[in-house]
Amino acid sequence: MKKLWFLTFLTAAFAAMNSCRDDQSINVPTEHPNAKKYQRIVDQFIAAGAVGVNITVISPEGIWSGSGGLADREKGIRMSANNRLRIGSMTKMFASTTILKLQEEGLLNIKDKINKYLPHTITDHIANANEVTIEQCLNHRAGIRNYLQDIAPGVFDGSIVNYSAEQTLQLIYDKPADDPVGKGYYSNSNYLLLSLVIKKVTGKPSYRVITEKIINPLGLKNTTASTLLPDQLTRSYYAETANEALTEVTHIDNNGIGGEGAIDGGMISTSSDVAQFLETLLTNKILSPASMQQLQTFVDNDPDRLEPDLKYNKQYGLGLMKLNTNQGAALGHDGHVFGFGGKSYYFPKQKVTVCILLNTWSPKVVALLNAKDTFNLLF
Repeated sequence: MKKLWFLTFLTAAFAAMNSCRDDQSINVPTEHPNAKKYQRIVDQFIAAGAVGVNITVISPEGIWSGSGGLADREKGIRMSANNRLRIGSMTKMFASTTILKLQEEGLLNIKDKINKYLPHTITDHIANANEVTIEQCLNHRAGIRNYLQDIAPGVFDGSIVNYSAEQTLQLIYDKPADDPVGKGYYSNSNYLLLSLVIKKVTGKPSYRVITEKIINPLGLKNTTASTLLPDQLTRSYYAETANEALTEVTHIDNNGIGGEGAIDGGMISTSSDVAQFLETLLTNKILSPASMQQLQTFVDNDPDRLEPDLKYNKQYGLGLMKLNTNQGAALGHDGHVFGFGGKSYYFPKQKVTVCILLNTWSPKVVALLNAKDTFNLLF
């Protein structure tokens, strides 16, 4: 099975093909006035070949959640709102919010260089690491080498299993940077360095700090920042080409992102929890006004570094993407692992938040997920 897309899409970031409609389990809360409208999103992903999909919309009219397809194709377990999925790089929003909370507590300053907090035994071995700030890691302008190109072979052949943030960073030791300091677009290595910063200033693993600062206070009971897998984690499925059958790849996802401190993409949640977090964050209920201003200090993305169907991803803040959609600005983040994918965005003009989680990667499903017009289904 080819691996090229896995590397390409993750670096740029955001039912089996023959499953029939009878295999679906769809939760349609009819009391929401826009239920039928939102249900179209579920239907289109199932029609595109998604094994399972879980969607939540928070609007001024209320909260709507819908699901379709299967959480486990082999066992015939239908997707429900309680099934948990890997959220990939949506984790970065939780991580950046935690960093800003720690700054509010006086434990760090995002303008500081990371080597103020990390030992030279680490930073001396990572190109650019002695020059970059916490802020540059948060907004991906550190130029530091993305580890994905180095970890992928071992994850696929089973020689790398559940590497911690420290172990994963060792894969890029003494290798060239991807870009000069202050340049570049996106590197998951930045957030592994931030994971070590969190551990240094708090004396606790970064997953535990995210749990204490964000997950528990918000009551996100279906969200996990941990190396432990929840019972209701869905299976994941992958196909490289449109003509290729979907393969169950959950073990690859777990091996690649299941280690301690993987705050670049290791969290597990439900669409309702992610939507609740994002809506709470972007309606100014978690961070101070000063922190919110920093969170939403955006830098322009280089369009030449973006996937062709993601050119509307115009800017990046602190763990926050800013899209230019047909409905106006949208703030949030895409997320992908290998067989999981999704996105969560807040539309400030309409005060609408959406989270879409999928347990499928295939060209047709991802094309629908990336399509700018998919957001039109909300309005």
